[in-house]
Formats: sequence, structure tokens, C-alpha cells
Amino acid sequence: MPPTEIVDPHFHFLDPEANPFQAFLRSLGAPAYLPEQYAASAAGLPISRGVHVEAAPNDGLAEAQWVNSLVEQGRCKVAGIVAGCDLSAPGVVEMLDALKAEPRVRGIRYIIDYDGPFDGKNPTHVCVTRHGVGAGVDFLRDAAVAADFERGFALLAERGFSFDLQCAPAQLPAAAALLERHPDVAVCIDHLGKPHRLTADGGEEDERKLVEWRKGMALMAKLPQVYVKLSMLGYAVPGWHADQGKEDFLRGLVREVIDLFGARRCMFASNFHISAAVSDSDGAFDTGLEMPELYARFDAWVADLPETDRHRLFSGSASEFYRL
Repeated sequence: MPPTEIVDPHFHFLDPEANPFQAFLRSLGAPAYLPEQYAASAAGLPISRGVHVEAAPNDGLAEAQWVNSLVEQGRCKVAGIVAGCDLSAPGVVEMLDALKAEPRVRGIRYIIDYDGPFDGKNPTHVCVTRHGVGAGVDFLRDAAVAADFERGFALLAERGFSFDLQCAPAQLPAAAALLERHPDVAVCIDHLGKPHRLTADGGEEDERKLVEWRKGMALMAKLPQVYVKLSMLGYAVPGWHADQGKEDFLRGLVREVIDLFGARRCMFASNFHISAAVSDSDGAFDTGLEMPELYARFDAWVADLPETDRHRLFSGSASEFYRL
């Protein structure tokens, strides 16, 4: 039976032309994606609640206030907000306290994917170009910034905030070391841990990337406070939805993560914003599945699991992690 309830723990609303706090997105040419568009994308799915995740705002508090206003207007079913906050910033205490006062804010995300200077081809995310001299900085491994980032990270637990970790596979060992020092901060790894553009051809380059990713994910799985989002899967295997061999390969990676962490610490997520292609692969492929078909594939991949595990994957884990 398909899931009777879905809690979607990862999607984004955007309106860069209207929102000054989305100036960075506007500089990238991002179009609007509003609650009405998300509702149309999700039509027919039993989505009861959701978690809005920050979308690289220039001002995380203003973005959280905007999302809360959308809820209060009755335009969406957002039950939790993961707000943006630079944990390395000098004013991080004041920023976190202001976010704590906002309804529905459950945690923080700050995109920190870094594996060499940003070039649009490596696993480094464009968002890190907001720091340094435009090529990005490594908040987990660069001694010049890592200590400041950790000081901010250490403030999350006392405010009851979780952290969404989006980093490159090469950063996972350093992330695991950080989290081991702060076991009281619940963490969710975004997007399967972001294995990068695998071809599923059995070649040496795929194997090199998988060895690195598996090493990091194994370290993370040892930490009981760490969960994983199964999402943006086209970033891992571009075009998986249009090639049965690639889909089988990707399903194997998803089941590998579920086996490693247990269904209790895994959750499916749509990552929906802008378009199906962007939501699935973040630009790695030019098409993607619309939400109903995406969730149908998720459902098929875990149809053999016990109902208790399926409940965790589609709603239970997200509800627990984000305290919805």
C-alpha cells in the first residue's frame, strides 16, 4: 500500500524579486516558487505537514518571518522551519536568540559544501562563494574559520535547535569529528550525503567517489544523533529517472543508507522548488520527476520493508527529528 501520510521535510519557497533578503538568489536568476506552486506540484499526495528549509537568504530571520507569514495567511502547511544562520559570524548569539523567538523554527542550516575552490563542476556549492574572495571557504577543515564555526555550532543545543548538514563527501570525516564533540546537537545529513555525479558505469572514478562517500557515511552512522534525508538524488546519479540501470544503481545506494542508519534515522524528502529538474539534480540534469511520480518511485524502492519502517521513512522520522 502507498503511504497514507507524508511529511515532507525539505522544500523551499522563493520570491527573489519581492524579497530583499533573497538578494543572493536574485543574483543567480532564481525565479519565484510560492506555496501555491508547491501545492500544485504535490497535488494528489497525502502530505499532512512539511518543513521549509532555508534557501540561502541574506537574512535568515527575515526569511523565517516571511515563511511564518505564509502559514498565518493559510497559504501552506509548514509545521517547521530550518532557518539560515552563519554560525561563524560574530553576532551569532543574537541571531540564534532572535530565531528562537520565531514560531516554527526548529533548526539551522548553513550550506558548507566545499571540496576545492568553486568552479561549477566540483562538489563545492555556489553558496560558499559568499565567503572569502569568491572561491569559497571550508568551514569544517580550514583552521582559519573552523573554530568560529564550531563555537556557533555549540550554541545550538541549549536553544533546542537541530542542524541540517549539507557538505561534500570529502568533508564528512571532519563533520563526524565535530559532531562527536557535540553529541547533544541532533543533525540531519541532507541529500544522501551528496555523492557527486556518479555515472553508474562501474568505472574507477565512480569507485573512488563511492569509497570516499562510504567512509564518511559509516563514520556518521556511528553517531546516534545523526539522521539522513533521502533527497535530491539526481545530484548523485544524474538522469536516473530516465534509465533503468541508473535507477537500479541509485536504489541500491538508497537502500545501503537505510541499512546503515536504519529506517528510524532516514526520511524521504522532495526538495521541491523551481522545477522538477532543479529539485532532483541541482542542475546536473535537464529533466526530473514531478512529485507524485517521485514518491511513487520512493514507495516502490521500499515496498518490501515492514510497515513500521515505511512509516518512519515517509513521515515518522521527519516528525520526530523536527519535533512537529
